[in-house]
Amino acid sequence: MFKSLPKSLAAVGLAVTVALTGTFASTTEARADRDDLRTFLGAAAGIVILGNILNDRHNRTHYYAPAPVTRYVAPPATHYVVPQVIVPNLVAPRSCHRRFEGPNVDMRAFGAHCLQQHVPHYAALPGSCRERIFTYQGWRDVYDAQCLYRHGWVRS
Repeated sequence: MFKSLPKSLAAVGLAVTVALTGTFASTTEARADRDDLRTFLGAAAGIVILGNILNDRHNRTHYYAPAPVTRYVAPPATHYVVPQVIVPNLVAPRSCHRRFEGPNVDMRAFGAHCLQQHVPHYAALPGSCRERIFTYQGWRDVYDAQCLYRHGWVRS
């Protein structure tokens, strides 16, 4: 019943009750004994308790706050692990490295035929380093040594 009433109306009603009680008490003759004192203190305590109960009913909506806004927290990122590629040992045998001379050429290179026979991973040789040159002994297929070094090959 009192829940729908505004606070000010409940306060006015309580004040009127207290004022009327004081007015009725003043019309009776004054006598003070312990029973009257207990009655007065009990009524005052009841009025205070009733006022607190009514006040708490109206303020109860303030106890319930809306749920806090939660932020989206992304799960920890799993880093991409690069699969390990087994790289063959890029070692060209020293026995295949020689000097090729011709009318227009003088270079140090690896003979292609020798590398095919002595290198177990011949397919790993870069095709861009393969050259065909004319020497005093005729046409030769060779792998340029400097080009192989640039591609990670070393001489044993």
